[in-house]
Amino acid sequence: MTDAASPPRTDRPNDAAALERLRRFGGAALLGKMIDLFLVAAPERIGRARQAAAAGDGEGAERALHSLKSSSAQLGAMHMQRLSEEGERRAHDGSLDGLVGLMSELEAELARVRDWLATARTEGAT
Repeated sequence: MTDAASPPRTDRPNDAAALERLRRFGGAALLGKMIDLFLVAAPERIGRARQAAAAGDGEGAERALHSLKSSSAQLGAMHMQRLSEEGERRAHDGSLDGLVGLMSELEAELARVRDWLATARTEGAT
């Protein structure tokens, strides 16, 4: 995002420790399932938020972005979590301006997160 309300990108975009916590909690099988579910659900949630924003449905966009925010944080995709949180806040406040652009940012971030998760899966979460 390029406006003044953009979430800061000065900290790490990912938190590998989140993946390691999931691995310790449920092993590699659970982590793999969580990653698989995220990679199916994230594009669907972005799509729902995009459709809702385009239709002027702030509540629908807020719900989709809230879900994306939570699942992103759980897997350590922190920049995606922050983008989702910003979109959720905007939708909650009734400001749908810029949300369609934010969805494009989320899609680009998802591509990066997908690569990071694939690498983390093969390298043992770090």
